[in-house]
Amino acid sequence: MKIAEQTITFNKQELTLNNQRSIFWKETKSLILSDLHLGKAAHFRKHGIAIPMDTSLADLNRLEHLIGHYQPRQVIVVGDLVHAGINQEVLLLEVFRLKYPQLQLHLVKGNHDRLSSQISKRFSIHHHEEIFELNEILFKHHPSDAADHSSFRISGHIHPGVSIIIPPKRHLRLPCFLVAEHQIILPAFSRFTGLDSSDMSATYGCYAITDDLIFPVGSF
Repeated sequence: MKIAEQTITFNKQELTLNNQRSIFWKETKSLILSDLHLGKAAHFRKHGIAIPMDTSLADLNRLEHLIGHYQPRQVIVVGDLVHAGINQEVLLLEVFRLKYPQLQLHLVKGNHDRLSSQISKRFSIHHHEEIFELNEILFKHHPSDAADHSSFRISGHIHPGVSIIIPPKRHLRLPCFLVAEHQIILPAFSRFTGLDSSDMSATYGCYAITDDLIFPVGSF
């Protein structure tokens, strides 16, 4: 797995965006991601849609690779760690936690997260109902209006994507980070998600990602 990076300044902090759909914040030793949606494939299978279990395993393997690369002290999941209820795929999280017992795992509750306090304790998750704040940066699942300059925020939820044109006149849709002065919207960490490629160029800069690259799209 190749890790390509772009470093930006956000609220006077250096944040490293990468093509593996996450951010590393070196000063706080934090790995930041959103929308892992563990258990989504199993939820679909339960309703008669044949989706392989490999999707959740691949996402967790990628997360483990990032932990090995950056050596974070904590992982901050900005919502939708779990897609629905507890199922076989979600229990993979228990195996993951056993591998990294000293790693702090913070979850800001997303619209899909339904973890009880007992399950959060079982998986050693620091559960935040709406907002987690660290060094004057707020983590909340749903983005605010980009014009809101009252705080600096990192969010997820919308699974942002961008459509670019490659020769000959072919449109390619890629996941991306959306970056404004006071807000960053993370791409979905899970590869088993759709993309919202609505044009937000008037309010956000964009960093598109592929398996090998991360690159700015448009003007910053």
